[in-house]
Amino acid sequence: MLAVYPVMWCYTPTMPCWAPLLLMGSLLTLHTNHSHVSNFNGAVLESQTCERGLGADLKASTSGLFSLAAQYGIPLADGPLQLTLTPKLGIGYVARPVPEETSQTNFSLGADLIAGYGDARVSAGYWHMSNANLGARNAGIDLLTVMVGWRFH
Repeated sequence: MLAVYPVMWCYTPTMPCWAPLLLMGSLLTLHTNHSHVSNFNGAVLESQTCERGLGADLKASTSGLFSLAAQYGIPLADGPLQLTLTPKLGIGYVARPVPEETSQTNFSLGADLIAGYGDARVSAGYWHMSNANLGARNAGIDLLTVMVGWRFH
């Protein structure tokens, strides 16, 4: 007899997981020095394959910033209130030329701190995009994200 079981990979450290998380919110541009002149404030939508364990992250903003990254969600608290730290590393794309970057394709890195109760989520994060000194200029783009969302399973 063949039995079908739901796939729950989220807590295995070496396997990718699939328990999607969808977040939406806003971006706030950090102008860390005089080299940062562009403003990328706006709405952002983020989709993660999972909140905990190894997964993928896709971000898109109304200000023309996009990112595809690998992530690893590290549980900090379990119980009624859940807390997860999610570092991310990947590639980013800036849809318009900006003075901070010599290329529209960049590296993307960041981290989110996600708090949840049930399936509801609130997230605060840092997002950095730069060319890693591969171009003539590398001021980078630094952003804060504040989002709310829902975990599906």
